Parts: sequence; C-alpha cells; structure tokens
Amino acid sequence: MEDVRLHSGTLVADLLLPHAQSIKERRQALRSLTQRLYNRRLAVAQVGPADLWQRAFVLVGAVAGSAHALDRQLDEAERVIFASAFEVGDLRRDVRQEGFVSG
Repeated sequence: MEDVRLHSGTLVADLLLPHAQSIKERRQALRSLTQRLYNRRLAVAQVGPADLWQRAFVLVGAVAGSAHALDRQLDEAERVIFASAFEVGDLRRDVRQEGFVSG
C-alpha cells in the first residue's frame, strides 16, 4: 500500500474594472484573463454576479502532487491576475492537502 498525497488550492479574486462602460467591456477583459489562466492549465470559474459592469469575482483552482508544485501554480496565477486589465480588490488563497492509502 502506498500513501498518496494530493495538494489542491484555490484563489478567489474580487476584480475591479473601473473604466468599463458596459458589460461587454468587462466580458472582453474577463475572457482575456481566463484564457491566459487556461493556457497555464488552471481551472477558472466566474463565481459572482455576471451582470456587474465594473466588477468580477473569479475562482482559480489548481491540483498538484506536491506542495511546492502547487505553490508555483498559484503564484503564477496571481502574477497573471495582477498583470491583467483588472484592479485586484481582494485576493484570497486557500491550500489543502489530502492523503489516502492506495490499495
């Protein structure tokens, strides 16, 4: 039997786009951000109201076999978020480790 470790993490970002004049502008900026995160093999979901012009709530998820690899993934996600067209109002990070014995 082997002891298997799974490391998972999420970032929840409250993003602001104060210069947006329409939902369409926010959607374009959000589409660009999510595509850059997808390109880095991260899971992305909009988790807040979709009808706000100047604000978006985004969850980014990652899974890795080691804590170090997970930290690298989440650090990269943070860099992408901070380099986007959005201002970051709040960013919360949660990391978990699960273990199980395979049979």
